[in-house]
Amino acid sequence: MLAPHAAPINPAIGGRLISAENGQPVPGAALILEVASDTSHSYQVRSDSQGRFAFGAHEEWRLFAVLADAPMCIVAMTVEAQGFRPRHCVWTSRHGCPTQSPPIGDLELIPAQWNDHRADTLLANAGDCVDPATWTSR
Repeated sequence: MLAPHAAPINPAIGGRLISAENGQPVPGAALILEVASDTSHSYQVRSDSQGRFAFGAHEEWRLFAVLADAPMCIVAMTVEAQGFRPRHCVWTSRHGCPTQSPPIGDLELIPAQWNDHRADTLLANAGDCVDPATWTSR
């Protein structure tokens, strides 16, 4: 039976960008969120004067429901700010796009002038942008 319903594309995603060098907010950074599942979507925002950013939750109306074996959902976020190295974050969900927001919090950006050894050490200890276990499917 066909019944219109709202299917999640992405949950609300937000956090704050800070410099790995001094912990200061990074304003004016460009953030791109790309969501790929059975459909693809892309959104862009900029961080505010305090380094905060927020992508709103999105859903779309569908006539059919996927009850089992929902398609994999891949969410990728790219951050670019003047004077910093680009940062890439990727989350996946095996059973459709989740409705729970990933707890990003403060996301450190590495200054462009840092040498590779110093940057590699920070990234090796920082992991990705969020623990994938905390971002679960619906």
